[in-house]
Amino acid sequence: MIDVILRDSDLHPGVFFWSGSLSASAIKEWERTQLLSAPEDLKQLWSLKGGGDLFESETILQPFGAKEEYDLIEPVSTVRWERGLSRDFCVFHTGLVDSVFRKSDGAIFSLPTDDPTQMIPFRDLDDWYVNALRSEYAERYGLGLARS
Repeated sequence: MIDVILRDSDLHPGVFFWSGSLSASAIKEWERTQLLSAPEDLKQLWSLKGGGDLFESETILQPFGAKEEYDLIEPVSTVRWERGLSRDFCVFHTGLVDSVFRKSDGAIFSLPTDDPTQMIPFRDLDDWYVNALRSEYAERYGLGLARS
């Protein structure tokens, strides 16, 4: 599900700066060539909005099409792999914490800054957004209560 992030994006466009939609078929081809399975709801977000910047320090990475390498999954993941992240994961978000998905099944986790070996699991992308990002920024940006 991506209901909360889409609603927040529509209601507060000055806080969300999206890169632009990506083709669903190109996303599938990227998954096939990378031998991975991205989360379904993240693929839906990419196909509707692409990656982008939100709040003052958060970036949702995308698989291709970004102008800068630091907005792409592979270069950012490569840096994290070199620093010890298991190659079973890809980084899809950077900011206050980094967030990853497991390549085999698309399960979503955040990596706490104080102990990046401890992964915090999430049910889906909305659960991740509400609990990893929105909880930090909702009051500051006047987002109100999260209802899906």
